[in-house]
Amino acid sequence: MKKKYLLIFLSLIMALGLGACSNNKDSKEITIKTVTDLITRLDNYQKVKEEEKRLAEEEKKQKTSKKSIQEIEKEEIEAKAKKELEERAKKKPVIKKAKLKAFGDIMAHIAQIQYAHNKGGGEYDFSDQFTYIKDFVKNADISIGNFETTSNPNLPYAGFPRFNVPESYLKNLKDIGFDIVTTANNHSMDTELEGVMTTMDAVKKAGLDYVGSFKNKSERILLKEVNGIKIAFLAYTYGCNGRENLIVPREEVDNLCYLSNEEEIKKDISMAKAQGADFVVVYPHWGIEYQSMPNEAQTSLGRKMIDWGADLVIGNHPHVVEPVELYQASDGREGLIAYALGNFISYQNYENNKDIRVEQSLALEIDLEKDLKSGKKKIADVTFHPIWVGSYYNEYGIDVKNHLTEDFLEGGKYFDLVNESQRARIKKANDMTLKIANTGVQ
Repeated sequence: MKKKYLLIFLSLIMALGLGACSNNKDSKEITIKTVTDLITRLDNYQKVKEEEKRLAEEEKKQKTSKKSIQEIEKEEIEAKAKKELEERAKKKPVIKKAKLKAFGDIMAHIAQIQYAHNKGGGEYDFSDQFTYIKDFVKNADISIGNFETTSNPNLPYAGFPRFNVPESYLKNLKDIGFDIVTTANNHSMDTELEGVMTTMDAVKKAGLDYVGSFKNKSERILLKEVNGIKIAFLAYTYGCNGRENLIVPREEVDNLCYLSNEEEIKKDISMAKAQGADFVVVYPHWGIEYQSMPNEAQTSLGRKMIDWGADLVIGNHPHVVEPVELYQASDGREGLIAYALGNFISYQNYENNKDIRVEQSLALEIDLEKDLKSGKKKIADVTFHPIWVGSYYNEYGIDVKNHLTEDFLEGGKYFDLVNESQRARIKKANDMTLKIANTGVQ
């Protein structure tokens, strides 16, 4: 039907066209003479239009195709760059860090206790001792010191030779930034076995951790985790002062860790490693009082501890500073041994002891690092910080204070708070401490 109408329509067009041609003698001859010619002409025209459309679409497609290739190339480049970054990220270390600060003997002579009582108005407030050093103690992930006294509320508070302090002393230590105290030393039994137990209770009540004494065997090892790094702490003593003779150690008790059993120490270090410790810190109470050099027993045992797997050995007991050495273990690890750090706080001084070394101390700032990807661990840095312990007098009595020497020497933040005589003592403490700490050990 459509074809019929189309033929009629074309016939009319042709008739009109022919009529027009007959009236115009000057016009060119029309080549379309039949309907068939017209259809052919129209078909050709349609084909031309379709070809033009096809070519236009092809051109558009080619342009689109070229754009896609450019985009693909860009995506490939971006994907490659991303993969390279991911590969680098896999290889790049993920370093976790922990800052440990280690301090020496925390003592409490009777002058310190009396001052704390007067300052506390009937209570005991030891905070004045730490006025100048508390910021330094706090600026660490873990701060640890040797608590060389007991805390037994059932006996009178006292200084040398049977040390016993109120619980508030431990609370003051917590307030200035301490986290751990060692409780294995020659004064651990000063208030008998009861005092060993009450001291542990007082430590926990103050919010601190203890190591060196224990109520059950699992407490022999103290494991702490900071910033993804696990650090184990162990502490041992050569013995405790005898009841009648301070020089002759009393019999060992089951609730303290002793240096006498080396196999037990070796086992503790291995157990700490098995519990996941990345670093093992040992606090031995050893050596000879007032000797600036370690004896053969100290160097031998200290190096064995490193060989057994310890990373840091931090000694105390001599009440004076002894050398610090780096020791390479049999497995290639490098460990640090500080044979003695001296008195962090005490009323021992030149005037009382005729020995200026007892008022000098060393604090260690130790940076530990662990690569979470490779598992590699290392002692990244160790900084020596000398301390001077000085005394002042005020309405409460003898005010014993520790001074970080760098804060009181030229450029220090507390430079103007001491007189020239005190600064001379501080300078001497600084120089003597650094000299002995850097003295080699045979």
